[in-house]
Amino acid sequence: MPRIPLIDTDSTLTAEQRRVVDGILGRRGGRIPGPYRFALHCPEVTELWHPLGEILRLKSTFPLRLSELAILITAREWDCDYVFQAHAKHALEGGLAQSAIDALAANQRPAFEKEDEEALYDYCTELFRNHAIGDATYERAKNLFGVPGVVELTALIGYYGMVAMTLLAHQMPLPQGVKPPLSRRG
Repeated sequence: MPRIPLIDTDSTLTAEQRRVVDGILGRRGGRIPGPYRFALHCPEVTELWHPLGEILRLKSTFPLRLSELAILITAREWDCDYVFQAHAKHALEGGLAQSAIDALAANQRPAFEKEDEEALYDYCTELFRNHAIGDATYERAKNLFGVPGVVELTALIGYYGMVAMTLLAHQMPLPQGVKPPLSRRG
């Protein structure tokens, strides 16, 4: 049970919430994604948050396989089942191996066959776990993705960290019938 009410199109909305919801629905095809259903309690925040998410996820310079890998790594690092279950199918559709998704869910390092996936994984996990990135890991990512790429990658995982924190803090339930995909840390 969520800690605060989930806002949806059937909710009684303030004029400001209605304006923001209409903007989201106009770009999202009639659906309000999970985190915005909490964020709409502060419509001004949601109004800024939504376009950033669109740029980072839907207009990424990374192929879907890599951007979704970054999102799954973030979900794993935050132990956020909601984000992981929502994005695992997109990662698979984008070409990420099921074995990589399964390893992440089990809190294991995937056996990557592609250098760009391994470099992205190392970059993200070092930043999450060490609050820093070693020079060799940083240079490898920068050489593969370019300066704009490492800036975008850092923003992407920061954004999904904010999404995960929002969902975890307010206890977003998984969709009905969905089991938590992430193994618990020991």
